[in-house]
Amino acid sequence: MAVALALVACQPVATVPKPARGGTAVEALVGAPGVLNPLFESVDSTRDVDSVIYQGLTTVDAQQNVVGVLASDWTVSQDLLTYTFNIRDGIKWADGQPFGADDVLFTFHVLQDIEYTQPGAEFWRQVGVGPGGPGQVVFTLRAPSASFPLALRVGIIAKHLFGGMAPAQIVASPFSGVRAIGTGPFKVGALSPLAISLDRNPYAEPQPYLDHLVLRTYPAADPQSAIRAVGQGVADLVGGLEPQEVDALQAIASNVSVVDSRMFTNSFVSFNPAGDGKQFFADAAVRVALGQAIDRQLIVTEVLSGKADADPGPIPVGDWAFSAAAAALHPYDQLAAAQALDKAGWVSLPGSKLRTKNGVQFKVQLVAPNSYPSQQVADALSQQLLQIGVEVDVKAVPPSQLVQNYLIGNNYEMALVSFDVGSDPDQYSLWHSGADPGSLNFAYSRGWGLIDSDLESGRATVDPQARLAAYIDFQMLMADAAPAIFLYSGRYQYAVSQRVHGVRMNKVIEPADRFQYVTDWYVNTN
Repeated sequence: MAVALALVACQPVATVPKPARGGTAVEALVGAPGVLNPLFESVDSTRDVDSVIYQGLTTVDAQQNVVGVLASDWTVSQDLLTYTFNIRDGIKWADGQPFGADDVLFTFHVLQDIEYTQPGAEFWRQVGVGPGGPGQVVFTLRAPSASFPLALRVGIIAKHLFGGMAPAQIVASPFSGVRAIGTGPFKVGALSPLAISLDRNPYAEPQPYLDHLVLRTYPAADPQSAIRAVGQGVADLVGGLEPQEVDALQAIASNVSVVDSRMFTNSFVSFNPAGDGKQFFADAAVRVALGQAIDRQLIVTEVLSGKADADPGPIPVGDWAFSAAAAALHPYDQLAAAQALDKAGWVSLPGSKLRTKNGVQFKVQLVAPNSYPSQQVADALSQQLLQIGVEVDVKAVPPSQLVQNYLIGNNYEMALVSFDVGSDPDQYSLWHSGADPGSLNFAYSRGWGLIDSDLESGRATVDPQARLAAYIDFQMLMADAAPAIFLYSGRYQYAVSQRVHGVRMNKVIEPADRFQYVTDWYVNTN
């Protein structure tokens, strides 16, 4: 026994390599970013870059809780109208200057400036923003909004760099470009038409392992070029891959793995019960039947290669407020759908493939984006509805035309849309009948009172259980009202070279959140 123990003691002990500082990771970024300032983001690629330079007061953690970043904590008044945020001590900007409440006040006063014309400006002008006690900022709302702390994820900019500038001057400043700095883990080191080179922020806490993060830009019109860059080893990471792109990349690059997360997205076909669509969609029983005729899982499997989640309701399946009970209210059942259409007067006549009612054939138009996967999803849905005697003519148009020519003004019978609805279940702007008339809204003008009430209740309390109850009831009512055929929520596919370690994402994300744990990424080991 003693000899055996001695032999074991002499064996080499395997050690796990530990992350070490240094090195560079390169992401292939689709689309050239614009102004590198979080108050002036107009494209997704800008949000991506800004997310590693700037920080907001809050963020969303792995359990979908809103937690502090530049804020240590906050309190809410009893009437839910006043939020007092305590600003974290000891933080410095990337140039070594101290960060404080004055920077927060300055940032939100820019958002309220009459010359600030970005989307969301009107929202911020209706919020009171002022100092509280030492190190405090107080926000005052006109009406309760439980999701308000989520709005404070907007990046904070430095007063000592931008103070005294009008919004147009902030946009033109080198500190919104080649010299951009924040309190995040990286700062701009160099800027060119081909790449943004970011250097470690020496004052960031925690410090990233990487010395540099390079974002090589590729044309938005040719996303395949970014994918090829990873396949050829020119870049280490590329995100936002479509299902067929994942398969193509893994076929040419054996050293690439794919990190997969659910997203807070919702894709659905909206019914227009007014105008040309009235004779088809005014009856809720017909709308429910059309939803029951769709095999969502088949669409996910065949069109999206399984890289999405069948999602029959307005709140994404990955959201904390998702209701499985509401999702199961009207399951896929083509026989039940056909019987419901018969009962509603849409009957199949001998010798005709299409259902008719009062001499009118059930033939409608579905307008959809002319891009993958929307056009393919629309075609699949059309084929499935034809099986129950409903003809759907798919009209594929550029996404910008879909919004301007069809959605705004409700100039459609059916429309396929996709939204990133965010990590809070508050969907007031999409589904409340009293929402801003200038917003994209799909509520009905009649019979909508209970749905409106649930949406109001969901934002009028900060108690999680009370909010959950309101949003479960909202989903149940929406299942019966069936204003749309809710189809699926997407997944974010992030291709990562084996050279880069420590890459992880929360189970459910918005695209820029892939960088949330960038300080854990490393390429060197001890």
